[in-house]
Formats: sequence, C-alpha cells, structure tokens
Amino acid sequence: MIRLTVLYPNLKGSRFDWDYYVNVHTPLAKKRFGDHVLKWEIDRGIEGEGSGEPAPYQVAAYITLTSLEDFRKVMEEHGKELKGDFPNYTNVYPQFLISEIAVS
Repeated sequence: MIRLTVLYPNLKGSRFDWDYYVNVHTPLAKKRFGDHVLKWEIDRGIEGEGSGEPAPYQVAAYITLTSLEDFRKVMEEHGKELKGDFPNYTNVYPQFLISEIAVS
C-alpha cells in the first residue's frame, strides 16, 4: 500500500473552490482511480501551529492506494485530465507526496 498526499498551499491571494473540489473534481478522480483506492480522506485547513495563525495548507487530501505501480498506471492514463482540472477550483499548484505506509 502507498499513500498519496496532496497539499494545496494557503498562499496570499490564492483561491480554492471547495464545492467544486468536493462535488466535481473528487468524484472524477475517484472514478479514474477506481478500485485502486482503498481509502480517501480530505481535510480542510482551519489553523496553523499558533493560535489564530492561518493554516499553511487550504486542503490536504490523503489517498491510500493499492500500489505505486497502480498509481503510475492511472496517472499515465488520466493524469493530464486530472491535473488539467486544477484551474477550475484553484490557482495554486499542489504539492505531492507519495509515501509507503510504514506504521498504521
């Protein structure tokens, strides 16, 4: 199993259309990844480390997938479409982390 973490930075002047992301982009991504997804979680940033400090990320998505190979296959086939949808809900490019789940 691997985890794909997608982080959308909370930059000054950035925008993020939560409704579009949840109701349009996420269902599209879930359809493209299909059975390769074992778990999908989305967090909405509300605060940074200090009290009242802005969250460093607007949104963090955690997607647990069957394998790195399956992830690569899906991205090879659908990556252009999925990334091409980014401007419909945000003007920041997300940060990606692919990790091995070592402890659960």
